[in-house]
Amino acid sequence: MIAGAILLLLLGAAVALVLRSEHRNAVDAVLGDSDRAAQKLAFRTSEVFDRVNQSTLLLKYLNERKQLPPLQSLRDGGVLADDVTRVVMIADAKGFVIDSTSTLVALNVADEDDFKAHKRRDDLDITIGVGTLNPLAGGWSIPVSRRLNQPSGEFGGLVTAAIDPMALSAGYAKSEAPDTAIGVLGLDGIYRSRLLAGKVSFGEKVDVSKLERRAREIHEKRRPIASPIDGIDRFVSVAHVERYPLVAVVAVNADSALAGYRRVRTAVLGWAAAAALLIGASVALLRAKVIELERSRRQTRRAEAAFRATLEGSMDAVSLMRAQRDAQGRLVDMVVTECNARAAALIGLTRQQLIGQLLCSLTPSIRSGGFLTRFEYAIQTGKTASAEVQATEPQIAGRWLHHQVVPLEDGIALITRDITERKQAEQALGDLARLDALTQLGNRRDFEQRVREAHARALRSGETLALLYLDLDGFKAINDTFGHAAGDQLLIGVAQRLRGCVRLTDTVNRLGGDEFTVILEGAGREQDVSELCGRIVQSLSQAHEIGENAVVCTPSVGVALLMPGETIEALQHRADSAMYRAKRDGKGRYRFADAGTVADLAPVAVP
Repeated sequence: MIAGAILLLLLGAAVALVLRSEHRNAVDAVLGDSDRAAQKLAFRTSEVFDRVNQSTLLLKYLNERKQLPPLQSLRDGGVLADDVTRVVMIADAKGFVIDSTSTLVALNVADEDDFKAHKRRDDLDITIGVGTLNPLAGGWSIPVSRRLNQPSGEFGGLVTAAIDPMALSAGYAKSEAPDTAIGVLGLDGIYRSRLLAGKVSFGEKVDVSKLERRAREIHEKRRPIASPIDGIDRFVSVAHVERYPLVAVVAVNADSALAGYRRVRTAVLGWAAAAALLIGASVALLRAKVIELERSRRQTRRAEAAFRATLEGSMDAVSLMRAQRDAQGRLVDMVVTECNARAAALIGLTRQQLIGQLLCSLTPSIRSGGFLTRFEYAIQTGKTASAEVQATEPQIAGRWLHHQVVPLEDGIALITRDITERKQAEQALGDLARLDALTQLGNRRDFEQRVREAHARALRSGETLALLYLDLDGFKAINDTFGHAAGDQLLIGVAQRLRGCVRLTDTVNRLGGDEFTVILEGAGREQDVSELCGRIVQSLSQAHEIGENAVVCTPSVGVALLMPGETIEALQHRADSAMYRAKRDGKGRYRFADAGTVADLAPVAVP
């Protein structure tokens, strides 16, 4: 009776410890994924408004210089970001819509709040309205407006781009759970776009400061809070949208997010194995200031100065260029007519030094990389173009740049952004996705790529290739006896010993559970592989110190040497079959796949 009671107490304590650990890990994973999803949504929202901002800025510049072509021609040329806007329109100083990309009848917008605000205040840069039913847009849209000035500096009208609310959030629900709420919320407390269960809504009112306090409280206490919109308990992550008065909100349904944990809990209490949690998302939290434009005054010189100030406030490098042609009209170079300091800094010059220079003489890679052809195509077709390239010029060699080419009259606007950090982050995320979090070995995904590459190299070079499949004998019993934490310690120890047995050029992976693989490129003779397998079995069969216990967990190893013309699937199958033969022959040993090569090798003695 006493012994039984003690065992029950120990079992209860072990189960409670496991459940606490599983719950903590599950909540951390949900919060981590929702944070990344919020950062990704914030970054994309910033990109959408950057594109609209750039388009309206260009329209303002062309309008105030009396060079604005019909909006529909700009839209046909891809300048107006029509993949995220429903309509772009221009209203005069009295509110009459004088040009629009819509085919509907023109309206008067003088009574709209955005029109009144820009007419009243000359210091406004760009405003983001709330969702409204816009007849020209053919449905609900979010107005993004910018003031137009007359040459005298007086109010000259408004350029408005109506954004489709779906563009802010629809693309980000594909990788999220169906009941995850994803939204873009203004600092004024009004949702611009909110997506839940495939349905987009907007206009819901929320106290932003209270929402941020709730998000911080959720992260600190690791507990969900009931949503003020639908009353459902949710984990909430908030990320500010850089350069705009908006925040990205990701609210994960706690019931759905912790369903995996509840399955694990049920399985532990019922002596069964359980499930995992799912939430996916990438990318980066950005925060900056909204670009302010100086007020345009009476003369063209002041308007140009205001435009230059806008360029200098841009987060991108911006250059305006005029085509230089030979006697036959062929494009031979580009002359820089205007730029901001960021563009000049890329070349290593000041703004004054850069203006008037020939682009190809400053950056020869423009000509050798075929960019002049792209510039000519943009000028002739009126279509924007973009490309990501790695710089070769000495002052910025190795940096990744995103170029966007916007056609002007016999010239272009070249907008360049340094995306090196984003490229490095994408590479880091890719590396992380191929790493086993427990042992720091490559995971199954990493193994599948590496074995394919090694197989291809071996077939090309004729070098020997050996593949080892390794499984721990009695690992489940150790897990059940000493707990999952002890099992994790044992797996870490096995990974370290495997690394110590092989060469630096060999690849060790954990496929999952207690399954490991070793890829031996340039494996040498069969005898060399046999000696390595003996060292692995000898090393892994030594006792592991787990807490106060000495645990012995021998390996069963299957070995397959690549035969001429053999497929990768056949090689893996033979290695796996050899591993199971090693188990059948008594465990704690290795076996070669081909009985006719190195058959019935004596097992290495296990102390």
